[in-house]
Amino acid sequence: MEKGVPIISASNYDEWAKVYDLIYGKYSEDLEFYKMEAKKAGGPVLEVGCGTGRIYLGLLKEGIDAYGIDISEGMLNSLKKKATEENLVPKIYLADMRDFSLGMEFNLIIVPFRSFLYNLSTEDQLKSLSNFYRHLKPGGRLILNFFYPDLERMMSFGKESEDLLISDTGNYVLREKSYFVNEPDQIIQTDAVIFKGGELYWQGSFRLALIYKKEFELLLRITGFSNWVVYGSFDYKPLTSFKQEMIWIVDKL
Repeated sequence: MEKGVPIISASNYDEWAKVYDLIYGKYSEDLEFYKMEAKKAGGPVLEVGCGTGRIYLGLLKEGIDAYGIDISEGMLNSLKKKATEENLVPKIYLADMRDFSLGMEFNLIIVPFRSFLYNLSTEDQLKSLSNFYRHLKPGGRLILNFFYPDLERMMSFGKESEDLLISDTGNYVLREKSYFVNEPDQIIQTDAVIFKGGELYWQGSFRLALIYKKEFELLLRITGFSNWVVYGSFDYKPLTSFKQEMIWIVDKL
C-alpha cells in the first residue's frame, strides 16, 4: 500500500447504504446499456459493486444469469429486501473486488457507475484488474465506466453544490463539496450533507482516485489485457472530450 493512501472501508459504504437509493436510485442512463451487453454475453455475468441493486435487479428481471458482489453488507441487505419484494432470487456475495474468489468464471464482468475508482492506490487497481482477469473465461469481456478527469470540474473543487431530492418520503436537500485530499495521487473526497425540513438528516463522505485514459491503458496491459475499445457515452459515441464518461469494453483473448 502506498504511503498516505487510506484503505477502502466497508463501514463507510454501510453508512451510504442508508441514503444511496434516495440520492442515486432514479439514475438510469447506463441501465439499458448494461442490460444489452449482459444479454449479448450469453452466459454468467458478474456485477462488481452491485450495491443496492439498481442495475443488478434489472439484469435479474431480464432473466440474465447474474451474480453480484459488494463490500458493504448494508448495501446487500437493501438489495435482498428489494429482491424479495419483487420475487427475485439474487446470487450475491459480501466480497472485495481486490481479492474475491467465487470459484467460477464469467462471460462478462461489469463494474458500473464508477465503482472502480474506489481503488485508491495503484496497488489496489492492479489487484482488482488481475482478479477480474482471473474470473473471466477465455473470450470473456470486462465492461466498466468512469468519468474522464474533467478540468472544468476540478476548477470547481471546494465549491458547494445543492440539489433537491424528491421521494415518496418527502423532499430533501443534498449539499455536496469535492476537493483534493492528495493531489499527487489524484485522490478526491466528496462530502455530502442531506437536510429534511431544514434539519440535518444525514452526512457522509467518500473518496475516489482519478484515472486518465492512458493511465488505465497501462493498468490493463500490466494485468494481462491486450484488446479494448473506449467510448465516450453509453450509446457508443467516440471519446473526444474530457467532459465525457469513459465506457471501457475490454476483451480477454
